[in-house]
Amino acid sequence: MKIDTKLINASLLLFTLSVLSGCTSIPAKKEAPVDWKSRQAAFAQIDSWLMHARIGMRSKHHSGSATLIWDETERKRKLRLLGPLGGGVIYLQQDKTGVSLQDSNGKQWHADDPNELIYRVTGWQIPVSGLRWWLLGITEPGSTAEYTLDESQRLLSVTQDGWKVTLDKYKLFGDYELPSSIVVETQAGQDKDGYIRAKLIVKEWKITN
Repeated sequence: MKIDTKLINASLLLFTLSVLSGCTSIPAKKEAPVDWKSRQAAFAQIDSWLMHARIGMRSKHHSGSATLIWDETERKRKLRLLGPLGGGVIYLQQDKTGVSLQDSNGKQWHADDPNELIYRVTGWQIPVSGLRWWLLGITEPGSTAEYTLDESQRLLSVTQDGWKVTLDKYKLFGDYELPSSIVVETQAGQDKDGYIRAKLIVKEWKITN
């Protein structure tokens, strides 16, 4: 029996084309965005980390910058401000007994509220209590907040406790997608004496819990 090689080659070509066509018609799998409530609940459980960031501050009359090192654990909070913003070195510790702050000359202050203590010593308003949560890309629990989310269900902006927060960028640090650029400013207009704007560029995140 004579084999028609032309017919066989044509059949193989049609078969190959059909397989390729079938492969290209299968859409690539795309992971669904994490639900916001799930993200808020999961990231609220993070209570231990070491973070390095560059912080720039601006008010109506002044500006300054510093390196911020934030060491957070379940029992204690340690913040270091290194640079002109802190007048050299500012070392803040907070635990259940209260807040203490020491400057580069070894002088110490004590208070119950970290925001008030930093302002008293440096003259700058830094919302430590809220920033602890905004750095994780979530709103502060137990406080009324107006917020917007991006298409991936990540926090894009929030107004809370008199502060407006914009989370410019996110970056993967280890297994966690966290904000890498954050702008925090008071609700007072830029021409007002009480206006404060802080921008943090996160350089390093290490989640330890």
